[in-house]
Amino acid sequence: MKTKVTLLIILVVILTTLSIVQLYPFPKGGETKKTAVNSDPLENYKTLTYIITEVDGNQYFGESVDGKSKIHFHRDRVKYPITDSIKVHDKILAYVESENHIDGIVKVEKIEEEKD
Repeated sequence: MKTKVTLLIILVVILTTLSIVQLYPFPKGGETKKTAVNSDPLENYKTLTYIITEVDGNQYFGESVDGKSKIHFHRDRVKYPITDSIKVHDKILAYVESENHIDGIVKVEKIEEEKD
């Protein structure tokens, strides 16, 4: 009986150890996990310049500088929070997916006008 209990305890310890190793595997060859460091996560996005034409609560409407396209976005639906106070006639830089615009606007930055 004592042998069976000891064998059961050994098997439980082995099973627990294998479960832990399965969930949290050791790095191979002494390697440590490295995450890719991207100094500017926005460099992969396309930027478009717009002038805000209307602000309605948290919704913004604008027109491209050349007047060929329009923009509409909601402050709360932009991936990166908008930290600037944006008003009518402000010029903004909108970051969008380079290839696929399905996700919409990723970030909006207010462009400060240079004053002479």
